[in-house]
Amino acid sequence: MALAKADFYFGALLSRLVNSGFAPAIIEEGEKRRIYSLANDFGDYTVYAKYASKPDGDKAEIKRWDFLFSPEELLSIQNGHSGVQYVFAFVCGLEELKDSEIAFLTYEDFRKCIGIDYQTPNRRVSVKLEKGSWNFIIYGTGLDGKESPIKVTRNLEKRLKQLSTTNISVG
Repeated sequence: MALAKADFYFGALLSRLVNSGFAPAIIEEGEKRRIYSLANDFGDYTVYAKYASKPDGDKAEIKRWDFLFSPEELLSIQNGHSGVQYVFAFVCGLEELKDSEIAFLTYEDFRKCIGIDYQTPNRRVSVKLEKGSWNFIIYGTGLDGKESPIKVTRNLEKRLKQLSTTNISVG
């Protein structure tokens, strides 16, 4: 059985989660495999994962990954998991896979990025990384990248600890 590209990205996500003390279980079967259930001492979570295999553009100083969401995905996210603690994992890949990163967003931050009641049916979350920066800059269809982006630490263990000790439930 041949491995798909998604196997590497979602496998990397699962590996990092297990190494950080989470016990993941795959909820969504088949080719998608992007919804996971997690449990640790602080609670149970549902993770919606997406990956981008390489950054947009070819800049050495700034890398940006765009994650697109169709109207069907947004409806599924909105309706499918009410009352659950929801986290979004964005696997930001690099061509050689080495040094790829993962950015995590809360449901509330995700909603800010995609825009609430925004007119465009397709939405986007962008994750930007400047060389040497300690943080990701995250914005999207509904959130300006220069005026009011969300800053999220690149330190994965620190970010997972922040998420697991914060109330991140769906509003």
